[in-house]
Amino acid sequence: MAARACSHRAATGDGAKSFVVLLAAVLGGLRAAGGAAGLRRALRAFEAQVLPRAAARGLRRHSRPVPPGLPGPLLEALLEPYLAGRVGPGERRRLARLCAELCRRCAPAARPQALRVLARRFAALHAAVAGLPLASSSVVPGIVLHRDFAAYCPAQGPLRAVLVTEPLRPALTAPGVEFVVDSEGQYQASLRWITRRTEDLVKHLQSNNVKLLLSSVKQDDAVIYYAKLYGVSVVECLLSEEMALISEITGVLPYAPFGDNMYREITETAVATFCQPLLLGSRRCAHIGFSSVCAFQPHCLILCGPVHGVSEQHAAALQEAFTMLQQLFETVDQREKCKMEGESQNPASDICCWHSSSTQKQLVVENISCSGNQVSECQLKALGDETETKILDRDKRDSLVDKQKSYSTAVLAAYNADTVTACELLDAGKRLEKTCCNTVPLEESCVGFAPDHSNSLIEAGSVLPVGGYFEILLHYYIQYYAKQCQQSEVAVVSNVVADALLSIPKALYRTTEQDSFTKLYLKTINSLGKNEPLPGNEEGLESVYCKYKLVISVLHCVTELLSIDLIIGIKRPLQKIEDHDSEDDF
Repeated sequence: MAARACSHRAATGDGAKSFVVLLAAVLGGLRAAGGAAGLRRALRAFEAQVLPRAAARGLRRHSRPVPPGLPGPLLEALLEPYLAGRVGPGERRRLARLCAELCRRCAPAARPQALRVLARRFAALHAAVAGLPLASSSVVPGIVLHRDFAAYCPAQGPLRAVLVTEPLRPALTAPGVEFVVDSEGQYQASLRWITRRTEDLVKHLQSNNVKLLLSSVKQDDAVIYYAKLYGVSVVECLLSEEMALISEITGVLPYAPFGDNMYREITETAVATFCQPLLLGSRRCAHIGFSSVCAFQPHCLILCGPVHGVSEQHAAALQEAFTMLQQLFETVDQREKCKMEGESQNPASDICCWHSSSTQKQLVVENISCSGNQVSECQLKALGDETETKILDRDKRDSLVDKQKSYSTAVLAAYNADTVTACELLDAGKRLEKTCCNTVPLEESCVGFAPDHSNSLIEAGSVLPVGGYFEILLHYYIQYYAKQCQQSEVAVVSNVVADALLSIPKALYRTTEQDSFTKLYLKTINSLGKNEPLPGNEEGLESVYCKYKLVISVLHCVTELLSIDLIIGIKRPLQKIEDHDSEDDF
C-alpha cells in the first residue's frame, strides 16, 4: 500500500491522504460484501468496462478543457486549492501566485514539455533564503547557481560558456600508470610542463571567446590563476542537477579538453546573456542567464522563509504542484481501454452483460456524438462478424453512412452549443435505431465511449470545480451503469466503488458547517437529474486526469491486496542489550 501511494504521488503530484481515504473505503465496502475471489474478478471487469463508460459519459460531459496558454487567473484557480492541504492558509495564495508567475515566465505558452522541465528540474530552479518573510520571495531571470565565483571577470554583453566535468590541469600520470623520475630536476621539469599546458589551455579558451567556465569538479589553483589572468570567469563544484539543467536548456555537452588535438575549435559552447554575483542573505551565489534552445525559458524562484525547514516545505509543495500541472495535459486514451476490453472480452462477457433495450439507445446517442464514420465502420464490422453469409449492398451501405453522418452533424452541433437535451439525444437515437434496425444489428462498441471526435476518455486539460464534484459525478454515473449490469458481483463492486468515492468529499467537508456535504450532494444530484448545469463553485478547479488516476491507482492496489491468500506473522525474539552497549549500537 505504501509503495502504491508513493508511486501515485510521484507520478501525479497528488498527496497520500486521498489515496488512503479512498483505499480504506473500498476495502471496507468489499469486506462487507465478502467473497474476495469473485470480487477480484469482478473488480477487473469493473475497471475495464464500467469505469471507462462512467468517465466518458459523465466526466467528459461536465468537464471543460483549459484555454491555451493557461491564463494567470486560471493558473491560480488550479494552484490555490491544490496547495490548500500542503501549506498554511496564510501562505497558500502567495505561493500560488509565485508558482503561477514562475510557470508563466518559464513556460509562456504552457507547453507540456516546458512544464516537464519545471517539474523535473525544480531543485535547480529555486534558491531558498532563510530569515526573510515569504512576501520577499521573487522570480528572477536566469539560473542562480548555489556556488560563488572561484574567479570573476566582469564582461559586457552575451558571452560564451563551456561545461567541464574533469580537472583542466593535467595530471602527472593516468590512473593505474606508474610515473618514474630519476631526479628532482626531472620532477620540476614535469611540473613546469604541466603548468605551461594549463596556461595554453586557458589561452585556448580565451582565443575561442570563452568567458565563462562552469565545472562540476574543483579546479586546481593554477587553473583559477590563469583564468583570472586571461579574463575567464569560473564557477566550480556545481551540483549534478545544475549541470543537467544547463545542458538541457542550452543543448550543450561537457567539453573534453584532452584528446588527440587539444587546440581544436571549441564548438560545444552555450550563450550566457549575463553573468554576475548575487547575494542571497549571507551567501554569495552566481547568477547567470542562458539563451534557451527549447520551449523552456530559464527563470529562478528566490524562495524566502523564516527558517530553512519552512522553505523546504514550500519547495516540496511547489514541486508537486508543477507535477500536477504537467499531468493536467495528459490524456486517458480510449484505445487502450478498448484493447484492455478486447483482451478479456470472452471472460468479461460472462461477467458483465448489458441490457439491450434502453442501453442500446444510450449507446446509439454516444455513437452519434463520436463520429459518423467510426460508428458506421464498427456497426458494419459487427454485422460481418455475426452474419458471414449476409453481404450488404454497397449502395445501401453508403446510404446508411450518409444518414448516420447527417444525424451526427446535427447532434454534435447541438452538443457544442450546449443546448441539446436528453430528450433530443434520445429522439435522435431512436431515429438512427429505426434506420439501422433492419440492416445492421446494434452492438456496444468502444467508439461509443467518448462524446466527441476525440479518441480519449479524458481530454488534455480537462478540469472540474474543486470540492467534491469529481467524486459525486463519478459516483452518479457508476451507479447508472451498475443498474444495467446483469451480473451481481460486478454490480456489487460498482456500488462499493461508487459509495467509496463519496468518502473523499465527506472527509473534505468534515470541518465545515453541519450537513454541508449533504447539501452539496443533493444539489448536484438534483441538477444531474434535471439535466441542468452543475451548481456554481468559486473556490477553484482541479485536474480530471489526476483524480481519475487516483481511482485507477487505488483499484490496482485493491486488486493486488485481494490476490493475497494468507499473511503469516513471524515473531522475532528480542535481542539482549548489554550494559556496555552504547546508544548508537542500540
